Amino acid sequence: MNRLKHSITLYGFGNRYVRGLCTFEDTMEKAKKMGGDGIEIVAPQMVPGHPNPSDEWIDYFKDCCQKYELTPVCYSIYIDNGKHKGHYLSEAERMADTISGMEIAKRTGCSIVRSQDPLLPSTMEKLLPYAQELDVHLAIEMHGPYTPSTPIFQEYAELFEKKNDPHLGVVMDFSSFSSGAPSNCLKKFPDDLCNKELLYKINRLYATTEIPEKDLIDMIYAEGGDDADVHVAKRRIFSIDASTARMGTPYWRTKPDYEGFRSLLKYSKYMHGKFYHMEDDLTCPGMDYPNFLRIMKEENYTGFIASEYEGDRYDNTVSDEDQIRLHIQMLDKLWDEA
Repeated sequence: MNRLKHSITLYGFGNRYVRGLCTFEDTMEKAKKMGGDGIEIVAPQMVPGHPNPSDEWIDYFKDCCQKYELTPVCYSIYIDNGKHKGHYLSEAERMADTISGMEIAKRTGCSIVRSQDPLLPSTMEKLLPYAQELDVHLAIEMHGPYTPSTPIFQEYAELFEKKNDPHLGVVMDFSSFSSGAPSNCLKKFPDDLCNKELLYKINRLYATTEIPEKDLIDMIYAEGGDDADVHVAKRRIFSIDASTARMGTPYWRTKPDYEGFRSLLKYSKYMHGKFYHMEDDLTCPGMDYPNFLRIMKEENYTGFIASEYEGDRYDNTVSDEDQIRLHIQMLDKLWDEA
């Protein structure tokens, strides 16, 4: 029986890193101490000279991996459509940038290159020979509001099935499968801004039942809430429209797409175990990790899962290190129990 392989995306330390509270090497050392087998680096965030890092920096990165016994797993890149004033990137420009990213990933020792949706299925297909030549796995990230049933991701799945090549695949982000708003979504608000106790109750109901939003709004008023509480609920708790949520993440309440997740696992060597808050009892509100880990084990998943902490956007008073450590402990516990 294979053990679960843990990656830690250094993106989870981004808040502390950009504030100068830790160095790049600090993040590597922390990743190892927390239980990471490997790491992911988001190139625009932590690679000096991006998109053209120096040979010296690449040597430094590889030395850090060796020093802390971490496998360089995933090199994350973006398609920067807005980098030229007056026009979006052409397909040729998107291909050139992606090829450059794959070449740098190869130099760093990373076997997976994660890109995002501006890299269309037709373009991924044209890039397959380059991925084969470099022997890297070029993967598209599926991030909320997208799900396996979103038309563009059905096109990606059709491409993967047609090519049946290990050099193309998907990185599934658990934001695509979340239920309800993060359990700490109101933490940053002043205590007198809204009735937090009531709204957290509404959030739990929103995440675990199918009570219509209109009825939940009526409940807010019935239990002493006011217009401010309803406004906060609409903006922070209730789901935004998936059809228009280009940069947002709708919440799927009680019906995340389990079977869609299962169907894409065979094209996955890496996934983002997104989370916003871990409880001390090793539960993660809003993410049905028990069922997703069960599916992964049933499908004999052998890739990495990255602990990707993004709770600092709601609460920067807790330790990102403690949160990531708890997440890894939860994953191991659920894997053993599945």
